[in-house]
Amino acid sequence: MKIEIHDVGHGGCAVVTCPNGARIMVDCGFDAKRGWFPSVVYGGQFIDVLVITNLDEDHVEDLPYVWDRVTLGSIYSNPSVTAAALATMKREHGMDEGVRQAHAILSRFRPGHLGKMADSGEVSAWGYSNRYGLDFTDTNNLSVAALVRWGMFTILFAGDLETAGWRTLLHNPAFVADLATVTVFVASHHGRANGRCEEVFEIVRPQIVVFSDDRKQYESQETDAWYRQRVSGIPVLDAVPSGMLPKKRHVYTTRRDGTLTIQVDGTGRYIVTPTRADPPSALRLLGLLSRPAA
Repeated sequence: MKIEIHDVGHGGCAVVTCPNGARIMVDCGFDAKRGWFPSVVYGGQFIDVLVITNLDEDHVEDLPYVWDRVTLGSIYSNPSVTAAALATMKREHGMDEGVRQAHAILSRFRPGHLGKMADSGEVSAWGYSNRYGLDFTDTNNLSVAALVRWGMFTILFAGDLETAGWRTLLHNPAFVADLATVTVFVASHHGRANGRCEEVFEIVRPQIVVFSDDRKQYESQETDAWYRQRVSGIPVLDAVPSGMLPKKRHVYTTRRDGTLTIQVDGTGRYIVTPTRADPPSALRLLGLLSRPAA
């Protein structure tokens, strides 16, 4: 299985390619500065399912063009967020182009799962979310916590969940059970402090955390140390002097590392390759499966 966490600045876009060839796109943000757009890179191709974790602009910026240029087998979003609910949440600040397209899709069809169920073979993909009106009325805390699992490897895409949203999801025993299996944790809200939740990390012990982020802004990305203390890390394998233990990496950011490619094998082992490396030679990092202690 290949996971590409694309460098789209302060936004989100990842693509999971399953062993049977099925592809799952998680969000469709873009990076105008680099000229990188999912609608261009994947234009004319088939994506089995587009998962929208959060109905804010940075997660759906390219949706109008993805909708036109990419063949989508299905779309998944929070089942409780209807077109009317989205319009209510965006009433104060309005809608930009991506959110307007999401609103149009919800108006024409419905929230939740739209289209044909994807055949992802041995890979499972599912999500958990809070309920509009009953739990929250803001887009961040209505984010979908999306999980993708193949065998012993699980990655979690957390959208923009904030602390209160995490705490509400923790009332769901199924979510708690699945959380305990996560290997790679894509941090909520691009690593911003308000996406942290101590109770979550009493359950999950991932090996690495990934921030999909841009330059430091919003007083938001000073959380590296907080996350580093709560993950086990994986060794840097390249250029290790003979007789010395490899260094470990715990936190990756698209800001520093560029697009990250994670290659997973059937045993749960994985290699992380960043497009930007420090030192300049390519870093290759090996994740060895470790289960949390019972």
